Amino acid sequence: MIDNSILKDLIIFEMANSHQGSLEHGINIIKKMGKITRKYNIKSAVKLQYRNLDNFIHPSFLNRDDVKHVPRFMSTRLSREEFNTLVQVIRDEGMIAISTPFDEDSVELCLDQGLDIIKVASCSAMDWPLLEVIAKTKKPIIISTGGLSLSDIDKVYNFFTHRECNFAIMHCVASYPAPAEQLQLDFIDKLKKRYRDIPIGYSGHEDPTDTMVPTVSVAKGVEIFERHVGLPTENISLNAYSMNPEQTDKWVETIQLARKMCKVPNDIKYISQDEVDSLNSLKRGVYVKRVINKGEVLNREDVFFAMPCADGQMTSGEFTDGTIATRDYKELDAVYEIKKISDVSIVRSVIHDAKGMLYEAGITLGPDFEVELSHHYGMKHFRKIGAIIVTVVNREYCKKLIIVLPGQKNPIHFHKEKEETFQLLYGDLDITINGEQRSLNPGDLQTIIRGQKHSFSSIGGAIFEEISTTHVRNDSYYEDEMINKLDPMERKTILSDW
Repeated sequence: MIDNSILKDLIIFEMANSHQGSLEHGINIIKKMGKITRKYNIKSAVKLQYRNLDNFIHPSFLNRDDVKHVPRFMSTRLSREEFNTLVQVIRDEGMIAISTPFDEDSVELCLDQGLDIIKVASCSAMDWPLLEVIAKTKKPIIISTGGLSLSDIDKVYNFFTHRECNFAIMHCVASYPAPAEQLQLDFIDKLKKRYRDIPIGYSGHEDPTDTMVPTVSVAKGVEIFERHVGLPTENISLNAYSMNPEQTDKWVETIQLARKMCKVPNDIKYISQDEVDSLNSLKRGVYVKRVINKGEVLNREDVFFAMPCADGQMTSGEFTDGTIATRDYKELDAVYEIKKISDVSIVRSVIHDAKGMLYEAGITLGPDFEVELSHHYGMKHFRKIGAIIVTVVNREYCKKLIIVLPGQKNPIHFHKEKEETFQLLYGDLDITINGEQRSLNPGDLQTIIRGQKHSFSSIGGAIFEEISTTHVRNDSYYEDEMINKLDPMERKTILSDW
């Protein structure tokens, strides 16, 4: 699996031609960005732009003032040695060095300098000869998509995927400056859903004073940010889409704050004790309407719900008919009983989790299926050992969806009649076959032939599709003889509806 960690949580300061053709001014910009990097302790990069102007511009247009961009490129020209110096200063300041090469010669310069990442500009995103050279570098690549349709972006994604490149895609609106009403930030949602295996970023050209766009972008799940930066002086003014150091500082501060606001540690919602205490103070407790003797059964007509709810008191949400009193209660006493955990409540909890995983994976089952809870050591141990098996079709061929809960393992077994192929659709899955373990990523296939001993497990939860020959009852033979001795009804719960 490609490691794209260098591309994640990256903030890029785009220098472009802001150095104005002055090495000293370029160094000053880099050092300003270095201060911001250290202030917020961020992973950042400074991005340069490379063009071999003698080849990039047609010889007849090299000194023309009436052709757009040519005068700016020529007047801000730096030598190879000067760019080498800028790269060294970027690294000395603790930042990642990136460049956008606009021609093949400039890709070679990126390699000669050992740049960490290569950036593809929106105008080059379908320059296939250039992209071919960039892909061969095997450097991490970031591609801006300003002006590209979704179909075009699909082409770019497939181009770099087929070449097994480590890359990211940036949502971008190539208007300079870009009006707020044209930013289309909802398109980030589509990119993240469509290209789930790569980082998605945002390259902005909006008003430099705007702090709403980075906030919304973080909330949308953007992992890479890029903005043009510069350093105004008495003789140098910035364009309408470049940020000065003070604006850049505020932009980074906004991103960092938004990241803190949005972060969910380990993808698990954290619930603070303050939150628990606050909600508990508003919950209703269970109180008895009459005298209750120890051992008596409590039903709904015997109790009422009211606040406050004391520590250890049963809440209205925990009460069920049939609760057995473990002590004597006087009229209006608070009820201190512990909710009994039954197999039924465990099954309900498991089903809710499984349905949630299907929702998150975007998998719709349809109306016709059968659910089997395979609990080899009983429902009380189901979250550690077991699996949820959803049978969709069982004819001469069979299709099932297997749901493995987080931290769950299925014990070693084999089949005498069934051959099966697994394809991981969602999550992480480890499969052990005849003692050899393999970790699957979404999309990976694994065939298990008759007689092969196998087991599977997941750390964060998994859903995989099983395509097999006809499923035959009692065709699972377990290495643990205790499981084999159980009647199938003791280790399986069949549900026709959930």
